[in-house]
Amino acid sequence: MPRAGSRILLLGGDADYNVGDRAILEALVRCLTQADPSADISVVGHPDLLAAIPGVARVIPRGARGLGALLGAASEADRVVIAGGGLFQDDDSRAKMPYWAGRIALLKAARGRVSALSVGAGPLAHAETRAAAGLACRMLDRISVRDRVARDALSACTDRVIPIVPDPAFMLEPAPRAEAEAQLRRIGIAEGRPYIAATLRRWYHARGGLVPNGLKARFGFEPSRDHARFDELLGVLARSLDALRRKLDTDILLLPGYNTPLEADDAACEALRLRLPGAPVHVARIDSPRLYKALLGRASLLVSARMHPLILGAAMGVPFVGLSYNAKFDGLYELLGLPDRALALDLCPHAWGETTLLAAAEAALESRVDLAQRASALAETARLEAQAVAFEPAARALEPVDA
Repeated sequence: MPRAGSRILLLGGDADYNVGDRAILEALVRCLTQADPSADISVVGHPDLLAAIPGVARVIPRGARGLGALLGAASEADRVVIAGGGLFQDDDSRAKMPYWAGRIALLKAARGRVSALSVGAGPLAHAETRAAAGLACRMLDRISVRDRVARDALSACTDRVIPIVPDPAFMLEPAPRAEAEAQLRRIGIAEGRPYIAATLRRWYHARGGLVPNGLKARFGFEPSRDHARFDELLGVLARSLDALRRKLDTDILLLPGYNTPLEADDAACEALRLRLPGAPVHVARIDSPRLYKALLGRASLLVSARMHPLILGAAMGVPFVGLSYNAKFDGLYELLGLPDRALALDLCPHAWGETTLLAAAEAALESRVDLAQRASALAETARLEAQAVAFEPAARALEPVDA
């Protein structure tokens, strides 16, 4: 049983703006406060955006201005948990993994108990990032990863046995159906009218260097992207979605999930909308992951180039097609027991086009895999381990999840 009033510090990805990272955070806070309603939970982020999450007692600013408060919270915490998200990797920057190793070292110096829960790992393509990952693993009290892909990446860096714990976003409760219907009415979708949900992102076409892409963008440098290939992808998606909505007699709902100037899912979705003139296309920019999940639950089909919409949609039993920019999509497919694989963005349109996408959609619609049941089991595994990490530091780590 947890000690009443446990003090927990949660760290993770960009829950300020990324619906997927925010889904992880909200699901974890709810999970922990259900186990201990008096838990004192601190998170890192923008106070105006995160302070409204029920159960969050304190929001620590990001960056250098919040460093003192972060170390103070860590020194007072019963447990520091680095929770979920693609943190241990070098595809964005070779500095990212050394950054996290250094951050863990600071937290360990402030407080001995630091664990990583269901983290995303890989790619780790450089010797120095693998060394930093191995150092991070040695410093952590406990560590688990979210899928087989992440375990394979970290196993090359450490001798530790690393269990698989499904992404905490599987635990997220959707918003009430009435709230979703009200949102749909506001954007022009009639009650009961079916739709295909889709989200799109721009992606990088070269492995990151030393400087993170976010920092490059801040100083006016464009990260490596192939605009011509993105334009070709837009054409494939537009033709495929138009064919699907005609066949299924549906509208199309575009749901951008990461709306910062660098990621710009909203701009990508708007570019796709412009490729569908005359079609019943709607765009909803949703900040709440619970509402986002509820809207996905009303969809007939989901096509997503972000992983967390696939997690949220699967939990609602919605068939999907993933458009992958990273091997983590295949890790998710394995966890859900799906025989197919995501369609790699880098291979469009040279290796696949609308015929392949339409076939993947047809296979998803005809699949007999009970996504909701599988996702529910994954959510329960995530819940048990999250509570064990936060409240039972000496508890035995879970056995790896069978994919």
